[in-house]
Amino acid sequence: MAEHLYLLLGPFLAWDVGLYVMRRRGDRDEARRQLILRHFTEEDVAIGRAFAQQRNRLFPFSRALFYLFFGALLFGGVAARAEQQVLALVGGNWALALPLFVLLLLVARGLLYLPLEAYAEFVVQRRAGLSNITVPLWIADQLKGLVLGAVLASIFALPVVALVRYLPGWWPAPAAATVLLVTAFTVWISPWVIAPLFNRFTPLDDEELARKVRELTRRAGLAVHRVFVTDASKRSSMLNAYFTGLGNSRRVVLYDTLVEACEPGEILSVVGHEVGHWRGRHIAKGFALQAVGTVAGLLVLQALLENTPLRLALGLPEPHSLALLVLLPFLGALASTVAAPVGAAISRRFEREADQDAFDLTGDPEAFVRLEQRLVRRAKADLLLPRILHTWYGTHPLPEDRIAAAEAWRAGR
Repeated sequence: MAEHLYLLLGPFLAWDVGLYVMRRRGDRDEARRQLILRHFTEEDVAIGRAFAQQRNRLFPFSRALFYLFFGALLFGGVAARAEQQVLALVGGNWALALPLFVLLLLVARGLLYLPLEAYAEFVVQRRAGLSNITVPLWIADQLKGLVLGAVLASIFALPVVALVRYLPGWWPAPAAATVLLVTAFTVWISPWVIAPLFNRFTPLDDEELARKVRELTRRAGLAVHRVFVTDASKRSSMLNAYFTGLGNSRRVVLYDTLVEACEPGEILSVVGHEVGHWRGRHIAKGFALQAVGTVAGLLVLQALLENTPLRLALGLPEPHSLALLVLLPFLGALASTVAAPVGAAISRRFEREADQDAFDLTGDPEAFVRLEQRLVRRAKADLLLPRILHTWYGTHPLPEDRIAAAEAWRAGR
């Protein structure tokens, strides 16, 4: 079985090496560079490249930790031994053991990644002027994230493991339905329960801007009675806004950094873009695609669990072993690399549609262009990211392509 594991991991290791090299080289197409320089400066390009190089230096360490963590747990049998100890602690009751097992996994992962994540936050991000977070707040975020992650992971995992245990051969369909229902419920309650654990949300106090936002959403056929501002600046200087929630929890949220740094026209472009996602039913379409992917993934997992030699090589004594909770994220991470181009292409299509809605709703493509330039500069984005990597992973159109779309809309008008 060892040769099967090498065949499984070999291509991913090679891809990781290729990613590092391509990010280091950047795009050397001079024609593309000149196109970028129509709207950005040489300084913008240099700053983005330098920041990309700093982050890229951490990439090999991140991937090494990934393979070390999952390799030890699965192939080294650590997860199976930890399961036995946790079960012994609770008298063999798997349902009681599961939350403890999940917490143990998350603590182990958190401690392993802690130095790298701290360095990325307080050295790389801080030097770039993107991180404002204090050490106490960062530690509090880590602890709250750990507890919240353990609770949510347990809520997702309990019914899935129960179905694998009690419905052998029939569990993938009901497990997929359960995962999707829990996901929808989590999205619904997030604005009320989860998001406030990390940020404070207050109504937008600029009445004129709030009025314009409400008018824009009404033109789009969406009733938004309150616009919220979140205190994102206590962690980062990044600019953003988002549409969140489902049904009666739906709301528009603006980063306080966005409100402070951007002109009203630029803010309306952001809101118009987010409303465009709603008008295009992108959330529903994404949810449907997630459902298809979840069912397909669980069917593949079922076939793997029924292959006893391969299952044992992966560190699962039984198909319903709690070590399944280690195998799922491991295989999910590998599968996401393979499926990334499809998901990225769909996402870019949704983003292009949302951009067009922003143009239509605001009638101000110039503000959109200024916003795009401001976003790139504030984020220190790599304007020379290789196109192959953008095709593989890019969830948004390239900055020069988004600006070209705004100019095309203006010309068409």
